[in-house]
Amino acid sequence: MALDPRETQQLLAQAQIKLTGASEAGIKAELYDVLKEFFEDSSCWQEDIPFLPVANQTEYLLAPAQDGQIIRLNGVWDGNLSPVESYMPDFATLILRWPPQSDSPANFFARVTKTVTLPITRDALPVAPDWTLRVYSIHILDGLVGKMMGQQQKTYSNNTMAAYHLKRFRTGIQLAKVAAERANLKGAQNWSYPRGWRNNSQRGGVSTAYPTRF
Repeated sequence: MALDPRETQQLLAQAQIKLTGASEAGIKAELYDVLKEFFEDSSCWQEDIPFLPVANQTEYLLAPAQDGQIIRLNGVWDGNLSPVESYMPDFATLILRWPPQSDSPANFFARVTKTVTLPITRDALPVAPDWTLRVYSIHILDGLVGKMMGQQQKTYSNNTMAAYHLKRFRTGIQLAKVAAERANLKGAQNWSYPRGWRNNSQRGGVSTAYPTRF
């Protein structure tokens, strides 16, 4: 998984126009921290990870198939779309509060939130979803410009403009967070079944690190 190269080059070009004297290497280095904050605070990079439950086994190691570092467990569901009480005491280690009494014939699914992690690409760019800049380039640019303008004693230092761009960046994070909570569906409720699952009449729920019964 990688950032869209055309969108990336456009972002870097726009940043250099606004940041007089900034090097491309410096901009790329700051981009990592900007994306890290964006994904961690918006929770918009999510993945549904399937795993096959084993009788009386409570602990499962979650391995994302699409890169990124797991930072949050959003919920776990069984094959019937019923929420399963669970928590994640260590990143990527899933604990089922009530393990199945027999082997399951169908996968359970864990929905997780992710952020960027090392290593970066050979072009010194963070590994992130290809839709990141196609959808949120304006907000990422604000975060990038704002953070760099906040650096002191640089040709592009400007505390007033830094505050302006960072405020816009935080607004973008909030927009991305709401969109993720509604599964990018306008007017939707703040929760939806994992992507690709069939619908039924069961009520949904989300289990968290502090399980409660549904």
